[in-house]
Amino acid sequence: MLRSLDVREADRLITALTPSRGKLLFTVRGARRITSRLGGHVDVLNRASLGLAQGHRYDVVTGAESLESFGGIKGDLQRLASAFYLLELTDALLPEASPHPVAYELLLSALRALDKCESSMAVRYAELRLLEDSGYLPELQRCLVCDTEVLPDKHRFAPLLGGVICDRCAVSQGTVMPLSLDALKVLRFFAREDWPAVQRLRIAPALGVELETILATAIHHVLDHELGAADFIEHLRRLRVRAGGAPSP
Repeated sequence: MLRSLDVREADRLITALTPSRGKLLFTVRGARRITSRLGGHVDVLNRASLGLAQGHRYDVVTGAESLESFGGIKGDLQRLASAFYLLELTDALLPEASPHPVAYELLLSALRALDKCESSMAVRYAELRLLEDSGYLPELQRCLVCDTEVLPDKHRFAPLLGGVICDRCAVSQGTVMPLSLDALKVLRFFAREDWPAVQRLRIAPALGVELETILATAIHHVLDHELGAADFIEHLRRLRVRAGGAPSP
């Protein structure tokens, strides 16, 4: 479940990502009542099997069985914030009733990785591939201004244009960000490899921060607004620093 909204006296309107039909909205009648048999199964973040009946506007959930509840995520505030961020990002990028099986598998793989341990790599990989699945993969090979192949250490990132530019070209609108060679290599690696290969990759914390900044800026230019969960993650990071701990990448 991606999102839940309380409606009427005791009902919920849930947004669910399905493997074959994409993002759909369902009504769960009486879900907020203590006696509800459905409420706990259709919580946000749960993966569940649903029984449905045709409704006037939205199909109605008549039965539900939890398949995965991601207890490891729900027991850790940092991982929970990362998971909610991915749910919010997926919801924002995907239109309703449009099949996106790749996005479904990406989100599920990332949540399973987060459930086992806090993995910023899973979040970064999911960000890039969700952008790709929704048609917004940044250009990582050729300059978006002069269309030449970018050379090592002679490239920058132009979020408004949607990818890399060479250091010879000027951009009249939008900011241009520095992009290290290592960051470019990792982004290209993400774009061509599957999740098992990415899981074996180890990067330095500073590189992790750079990737987070680059992808967050790219996502902001696609969506044209900030995600609430992203702000919460930054708030948690600041609290951790104030408490004397190391900031997580």
